[in-house]
Amino acid sequence: MGIKFRVLTLLLLTSSAALLSTGCASNKSADQPMLGQRVGTYMDDAYLTSAIKTKLVGDIALKSFDIHVITKNGVVTLSGSLPNNYLRDEAIRTAKSVGGVKDVVSEIKISNH
Repeated sequence: MGIKFRVLTLLLLTSSAALLSTGCASNKSADQPMLGQRVGTYMDDAYLTSAIKTKLVGDIALKSFDIHVITKNGVVTLSGSLPNNYLRDEAIRTAKSVGGVKDVVSEIKISNH
């Protein structure tokens, strides 16, 4: 039993050392984030889009208008058509009021129709 125990112990230690020396998979390309980072960004953007849409619908002055919201990397783009500059500015203020928004780009058109 002494020799089998030593061989088994040596095999176990060698296997453990091999596993520890390999480490975690690395990100070979500096341009591409790891999957978890991409999913996290997507989820953050989806949350921001949802939160902004909810606030826009909750705003009595804006709720009857169709304002499109797209978020990419925390930057929000608003588009659609509103009847005046005041409502456009209100939509921008509303989007900026959501925590986590880095910037707001307005592509909202002013239309009297």
